[in-house]
Parts: sequence; structure tokens; C-alpha cells
Amino acid sequence: MADESQILRHWRLLRMLQTRGEGIPLGDLASETGVTERTIQRDLETLKKLGFPLEHDSDEQGKRFWRMPYDFFSSGSLALSLTEAISLHLADKVLSPLSGTYLADGIGTVVKKVRSLLPSKALEYFSALDEMIYVRRTGVTDYAESGPIIRTIIDACRDSATLKLSYRAIWRGEEYETKFDPFGVVLYDADLFVVGYSHRSGATRIFKAARITEAAILDEGFERPKDFKLEEQFRSSFGIFQADGKVVEIIVRFTGVAAAYVEERIWHESQQLSWQPAEETLFEQPADDAALIATFRLAGVVEFKRWIKGFGDQAQILKPKSLRDELRDELRAALQNYDS
Repeated sequence: MADESQILRHWRLLRMLQTRGEGIPLGDLASETGVTERTIQRDLETLKKLGFPLEHDSDEQGKRFWRMPYDFFSSGSLALSLTEAISLHLADKVLSPLSGTYLADGIGTVVKKVRSLLPSKALEYFSALDEMIYVRRTGVTDYAESGPIIRTIIDACRDSATLKLSYRAIWRGEEYETKFDPFGVVLYDADLFVVGYSHRSGATRIFKAARITEAAILDEGFERPKDFKLEEQFRSSFGIFQADGKVVEIIVRFTGVAAAYVEERIWHESQQLSWQPAEETLFEQPADDAALIATFRLAGVVEFKRWIKGFGDQAQILKPKSLRDELRDELRAALQNYDS
């Protein structure tokens, strides 16, 4: 089996050979890949053995110009770069929790079509590409049995058709029916949610697709509000929960590893981060850690509080006082579970 650097070079060679119809001389191939012409000659022999139909023309001086037929991939020129191939592979893995729904089946079909165009020996040879990216996830919802329901929801969104839904509300511990006008679907943290107008509530609601037990399209249509935008529904939310309250400024102090971890990501579009220098003491050394001050503007805080709790004593809400007191009381209640 070839090593990884050789496989990457071969992949690059294939793209170069197919996308340059006039052909490429050995010297240029060697120069662009950073190896000798002798190495390129061995590479070309390997690729020919794998089933790739490489060909060449010679000029009057006998100089060879190598190429791969433009129509090798059925009709038209389909040539994936390594980046494109890895991106396609990654998309397939990221959508795997939606396996069984046509949202995931679509990308799976594309991957299969691309693979079907390659010789079997080539597929085996380039299988090492699959080892470059591993998508690990926990707590994944199984949507295999929800495929028909999700398809019905998507069809209703497209046709602006009202649905009759049966929904299992775990917070209320009940299942109920409602008419529902679906405005759109949101993929959040490997879960699907549908946003729309609930006739039962008389307001916009967000339903988790996995909790919808039945969905049927009714002979009723609806008009989606002209000013409705999916992304606007979550602009003041920290996660997927709907935020109906007033937007407030929240300031949190992070220390230790938590500070470095928080700085690595954009957690919310409103966030502002600044480092607070460690305070000097009266003794020889300054305080151990500087602190990261994070500011957010949010209306919904349910998911935000859960996030903050995950940092333990390395996160402290400074403002507003009402949220600080609320989190303090919840932590005290949790502590009682361990003191009893």
C-alpha cells in the first residue's frame, strides 16, 4: 500500500491530467508536485495499472504531453480535487444522523455516483482518503423511521400547505394534535427542527422533527409572512429555543481552561471577548490566570444557563444580577441532590 504522501500526489496528478486538455509534459508534472521526473514516470505507470486511461501525444522533438481523456467520467469533465473529494466525504458523514431520510439520501447518492465512475482498483487504492477525516458524535437522534414524516414536512413547506401534526411534548408529558403551517426546517446540532405557525398556540413555534409522530398534508394552504426569515428567529437565541423576551446584555467571566476554550469559537453572533489582565498582588507573583470577559446579547437564556453550568467554577455571570441570582439558586438546588 502506498504511503499517504504518494496517494495525495497521485490524486493531484489525476486532476491535473484531466483538466488540462492540451496535455502536460513530465517536467511540468514533476515541478508542480515537487518530485523528480523519474518519480512521475513511476506514478503514471501505477495509475495506468489502477485502470486510469492515461494517454500522451508527442511533439516534433519527441517530447511527450500526458493527459487523461476529458470524457473519462461518463459525459462531460468531472474532476474532483482532493479538497472537493474530502468535502464530499465529510458532508456524507455529517449528514449520516439523518440516514433514512431523503435529506441524507441525496448526498449519499452523489457519493455513490462518483465512486461508480472509478475503477475498482482505484477505489481500493484511494480508500486511505476515508481515514483522513473521522466524524465523531454522541447523543445522535435516529431519524430512520422519521423519513416519511420529514418528506411530508418538506413538501408542505415547498407548497405552503397546512399540516395536521401529532406532537409528543416531553416537557409537558403529553401528546397533542394541531394544525401547523411550516415555514422552514432547521438543522441544529445534528437534529432537525421545523419552524412555523401553530394553530393550537396561535403563534410561531419550533417543533423537533423526532417528536412528530404523525404528519398529514391538509387541503388547506397558507401564506408565509413576507417579512419572515428563518435566521431571524434565532438571532437572540443561544441555541434552538425560541426567544420571545427582551434582549439583555449578559457578561460572563471565564478563567483557566474554560477561558481558552471559549475564545476558540464563535458561540453567538453577538459575542464580544476581551482579556482582563491578572491582578498584581502585594507579594511576589501575580494571580495565576488572566480572565476572559465575554459579553452576549440574548433574549432566551435556558440553553445559555446549561452551557454556563458546564464550565463549573471557571465561569461566573457578572451581569445582569437577576440572571446571576437565578443561576446561583439552580446550582444550590443541584448541590442539595448530592448533600442529601
